[in-house]
Amino acid sequence: MKLILLEAVLYLQIPLTWYLFRRFAKRNVTGEMIAGAMIGAFNEFATEPLWDYHLHLNVYKDTPLAVVLGWGVMFTLVTFISEKLYCAFLKKPRIEPRDKRIFVFDVVAAALVAFPLETLGLKAGIWTYRYDRLAWDWGTVPFFNMPYEALFGYILFMLVTPTFVRYWEKPFEGGV
Repeated sequence: MKLILLEAVLYLQIPLTWYLFRRFAKRNVTGEMIAGAMIGAFNEFATEPLWDYHLHLNVYKDTPLAVVLGWGVMFTLVTFISEKLYCAFLKKPRIEPRDKRIFVFDVVAAALVAFPLETLGLKAGIWTYRYDRLAWDWGTVPFFNMPYEALFGYILFMLVTPTFVRYWEKPFEGGV
């Protein structure tokens, strides 16, 4: 029963995130959510043997649709936080084109947003790691009690994926 409620919450987070950004940030995040879900679909397909999911509505083997769409929400949050940190720390009104310093803020946003969401999903029982296949042995991050490899994986992932999301968000929203 707990997982059915969690799955419902995962689906509700999508329109809720879109609405909250539209209402309070005056920002259309449709493009970020679509681009992020595309990355999520690729990631889940490529890494499917490494985790076991425990939800009901699946799109590929045991990979839930809610998780694939949840990547869109996560990347929306990561890019937003990263851009806000960039502007605040560098005292800029917006990201300057081709400014590589954004990568630092993408990595920080991964640690602030993506890694805690990963921890929450694992601790809630939405998925379990296949440690027999992962062979993660670096130890665990204090407080989170999560493998260092998961944090490092998110850091590496954020060196590429927010750039993809930023590049494709406008075309998905009908812009250039």
